[in-house]
Amino acid sequence: MTCKRFVCIVLLVALTAVVVRPARAEAMDPQLILIIVGAGIAVVALIAVVIIANASEGRRRSAELSMTAEAFEELERRSRALLAGPALVAIPSTAIESP
Repeated sequence: MTCKRFVCIVLLVALTAVVVRPARAEAMDPQLILIIVGAGIAVVALIAVVIIANASEGRRRSAELSMTAEAFEELERRSRALLAGPALVAIPSTAIESP
């Protein structure tokens, strides 16, 4: 019998003994109950915030990607239109004052 198997058997026997004959329940202070309940609420709220933030970040990221793709398409369309049109040449001239 290996050491791992022996430890598993001992743990199963101990767990069975606890389940068959649980320890006597003792009274708990109201403050301890409130602390346990408060910690549980805090953990649930933290998990909810993380889940909501993750979901909204995913939506925001997908919206950003679609907006970026649309912006690139618009930029490409405008650049093709500019390249297809006539060339614009700007010649600086001196200002002439009228009498």
